[in-house]
Amino acid sequence: MSPRGISILGSTGSIGCNTLRVIESLGEERFRVVALGAGRNMAKLVDQIARHKPELVSAETEESANQLKSELKKQRIASPRIAIGEQGLIEVSTHEQADCVVSATVGAIGFVPTLRALEAGKRVDLANKETLVMAGELMTRAAEKS
Repeated sequence: MSPRGISILGSTGSIGCNTLRVIESLGEERFRVVALGAGRNMAKLVDQIARHKPELVSAETEESANQLKSELKKQRIASPRIAIGEQGLIEVSTHEQADCVVSATVGAIGFVPTLRALEAGKRVDLANKETLVMAGELMTRAAEKS
């Protein structure tokens, strides 16, 4: 059986980091990190890229993406494809190899990417209360359709 593909929105926050620890403890034969979405903590994202080797990552801004590219090059770490902003998070949440999306962003930024994941038929593990507060009924309907 091949490992389940996991995408994490908010990978550098506490829930995202804890999710990665759980994945590590369960083993690579069960789970594979395919995409990570982060905000501005590029140092932590560099560590996550080195450890998990995702195919895609998302940074909040062009500036943070440039910082990420520079740090990866400096540390001689292979760079995944880098996307930016909300569109980048949508790419993370709808990654073709993701079986499950952990939505652990802070605030409303995770709303659209989470909705797109549901519309793409992904299993979503929601760790973001704002998404339910803002549009619980819409999310529930999207989940029922997928």
